[in-house]
Amino acid sequence: MQGDHLEPLLQYAERRAVLAVLHRHPEWTLGQVFRELEQNGARAGLLRDLTLGELFEDPDLDAIAMAADGGPPIDRQRLRAAKRLSGADFDECVRAVIGEAGGSRVGAAYLRARVGGPRWKLQASLRRLVDAGLIRRSGSTSGTRYWIVRAREERRP
Repeated sequence: MQGDHLEPLLQYAERRAVLAVLHRHPEWTLGQVFRELEQNGARAGLLRDLTLGELFEDPDLDAIAMAADGGPPIDRQRLRAAKRLSGADFDECVRAVIGEAGGSRVGAAYLRARVGGPRWKLQASLRRLVDAGLIRRSGSTSGTRYWIVRAREERRP
């Protein structure tokens, strides 16, 4: 694991821990949670940022995806937004996810976990990005990997 992934992983773990606690205490009222917010408790800022969607999700789903690919945590808001994007907007989201991999080469499963959507949509986006010279590709079938093109790579064929 690269050091630059540590802080986001810690923030992600804290967020998932708070969600897990909320899931394990369905008897708590919103009034009790609001009081914690009003008192600016240790987790008040984190509670303020939670969405209702997160409260209804299974808190262990992302942990499974993270363990499988070892990358940074999945940004659930971006994942939801990416599913509604198309064309150049979706391509930019895919490119951003590849760029956040810290120079690592990533596979389609890694990308689908972070941008969602049907397989054909991701394949079309990756094809456009490769054709535009914004990302590079190596391998075939399940061994295909993608990485972001850096300035010094742009001159290579």
